[in-house]
Amino acid sequence: MENLDIISTISDDPILTPTHTSLPDPYPDAELPPYPAPAAVPPHKGATFIIRDPQSGLLITLKDGKLVLAPGDKDNAFVNRDDGRGSHWRCVENKDRWLGFKNAVSGDFLGHDDNKLEWRFVARVKEHRQWEFFCVRQHPGGGHELLVKHWDGFRAMVIGGMDGRELVVGEEGCVGTAWEFLRIYSEG
Repeated sequence: MENLDIISTISDDPILTPTHTSLPDPYPDAELPPYPAPAAVPPHKGATFIIRDPQSGLLITLKDGKLVLAPGDKDNAFVNRDDGRGSHWRCVENKDRWLGFKNAVSGDFLGHDDNKLEWRFVARVKEHRQWEFFCVRQHPGGGHELLVKHWDGFRAMVIGGMDGRELVVGEEGCVGTAWEFLRIYSEG
């Protein structure tokens, strides 16, 4: 209680009021992109996404039951030129918090095959098991990396393979593709 004498409730200083108000100049480019910048949207359980590489405009999709990278519509990133639904991936989470991506058309999970010499990603199983477990990390350049468990570490999903149109497991230490997750549906 000794320090009460240093507290003041009234100030002897005059209150300064500005004589005018100024507003900043309007943003020079009022034209917004055709869709919001989706790179900041991380995948989460219960939501359905289109997974897109913003560098190439390619979408992860199923075509005739095969996992491929297909071009999206240049005017609208939410549209796949081929079908529109094979590129919809529902994000799920198991009890151990591993994420998985289930195709909205086939019901198959995105995962990697067991060919250790040339790991490729596939979508051909109905269960969310170890080969279909993903961890997501923010990419330093924006967007998010998709990582798969590899022994006691992680490996990134990258675009590569034949004609740069396949999804492959990156080498040790490889920075993954910076994926955009375009949310098209969310529960609750």
